[in-house]
Amino acid sequence: MFQTPDETVLKLYTSCDGHVWHVKGINPAVNSAQQPTAFLASSAVSGLGLTVRVLGIRQNAELISELYLRRHKGEIRAVEVAGPNVLHTAAELADPVLVLQRMRAVEVGAARGGWHVLSMNDYLTYAMLARQTSTAQDPCNFVFDESAKAYFNIHPVRRALSFIPTLSESHAAELLAHIIDPRWYVDRRAPDRSAKLELYLGLTPRIQNQVENTQCPLSNNRQRRAATTLAAWRTAEPAELDLQDPANFLYRIQRVAGGTKGDLRASQAFVRYLRHNWLAALETRQGVKDGLFAPDLFFKTPAEVAAFKEHMKQAK
Repeated sequence: MFQTPDETVLKLYTSCDGHVWHVKGINPAVNSAQQPTAFLASSAVSGLGLTVRVLGIRQNAELISELYLRRHKGEIRAVEVAGPNVLHTAAELADPVLVLQRMRAVEVGAARGGWHVLSMNDYLTYAMLARQTSTAQDPCNFVFDESAKAYFNIHPVRRALSFIPTLSESHAAELLAHIIDPRWYVDRRAPDRSAKLELYLGLTPRIQNQVENTQCPLSNNRQRRAATTLAAWRTAEPAELDLQDPANFLYRIQRVAGGTKGDLRASQAFVRYLRHNWLAALETRQGVKDGLFAPDLFFKTPAEVAAFKEHMKQAK
């Protein structure tokens, strides 16, 4: 497969102050001192053969969304994104020059967070996130307005999420905005495991106890993410539901352990379900897509498998 030489790629990064930094080839990194919209209107981003690379993180969401629209109009050749896991540490995000330097030496494959061409399925998450960063005063306050709802309704994983009858769409959309891309959390030693994503979302016994302790306000990002995960699926009490309904599989998992422990195990199952279905929905290679989520291996009973397959068939 043809790969664009790194020396010809324009690399961009939005610093913490909102300014776009850029570098091309072996040239030094330059601070444009411009916000994304102004920078993208400049001569620095021009040429039909131009390939642009950007890290797929929250602060680059506006940049990525606008680049995708320019690509859609044929104004640039391609937009490629990679995950923040290509950096050595999260602290490097504070140094634009170092980030752009690291972007020159990405060696992992696309399925593990390396460079891949931005698609419509990717764009929807960044568009939803860009909408939040441009309208919300508090970055912790997710606003599920009409625009966010429109993006969520056509999101590639929404079909699978809608199988869960107690789903909170607003909290599910917020969770997608937290995760951004499930490929960013692949354990390179064990790609099938969800442990890195679960840890990022705060799905540990200690944090779950803090989340469910009504006397303790949420004080950090992992607590907030764990609370969002719980709120995305747990919108009713088990006693209010038909626990024989195959679609209520998360509540059956919750009931086995009960209490906070049960909530944690069900949230972990929910995240595994979300992750595998999302990865399957992002896959575009012919003959591969349908095999990335195997309901026979995920669900515990034939009734759950049959109900899921029927739902996905009807949702098309």
